[in-house]
Amino acid sequence: MVQFVSVEVGLRKQTLVLLGSLVAAGMANGPAASKPIQTTKYVYYPISGETPASIYATMVSHGPRVDGVKAYASTNAVSAQSGLMTQGDLCVLKYYKFKIDFTINLPRLKNESTLKGRTKTEWKKFSRFLKTHEETHRSIWLACGSALEAQVQRLKIKSCKELDTKTVKLWDQMRASCAKKQDAFDVAEQKRLPQQSFVRLVLSQIAHSSKALAVPQN
Repeated sequence: MVQFVSVEVGLRKQTLVLLGSLVAAGMANGPAASKPIQTTKYVYYPISGETPASIYATMVSHGPRVDGVKAYASTNAVSAQSGLMTQGDLCVLKYYKFKIDFTINLPRLKNESTLKGRTKTEWKKFSRFLKTHEETHRSIWLACGSALEAQVQRLKIKSCKELDTKTVKLWDQMRASCAKKQDAFDVAEQKRLPQQSFVRLVLSQIAHSSKALAVPQN
């Protein structure tokens, strides 16, 4: 986790939340989905400032909290499984769907049009970096969901109760393995964070201000 001005701030993701086990649902005839269905909603928290340090300060003040830690941005994902289970000699699962609804929370600078020069250029780069970071978390979840779909669609189990239990077990396994991938991605990104030009501007300005405020002692 990167620490600036004694405030712990990082790039974090939230854990995917499952809504229920496999829910029986009547669906239109058609082939099974080849990849998860997804929706993405972008929400923005307002920030302001005309210098890198002042922009950073409002991000720290107004940014989301994830697992108790202040973050520049976050991704929340909620999932649900559905399908039609039909009992014969084996329980057959038809029309299986795995759906994930994402909410990506990003900063939005209210007075961006007033920024000038390098501050404006580097802020835009950093803003894109944050968006790409969160969208990568989304991509990781979708890849995990796609793998889960493939596993579930291959299931051949005697009873529908067992089938439902198995899908929940596969879900638990996917969540655990995918969380490790998300954490590994965050660790790698945290190492890249101090190299972002905007962050370097912030640190440089803070260091300069600290020296400017130092009062010589006689």
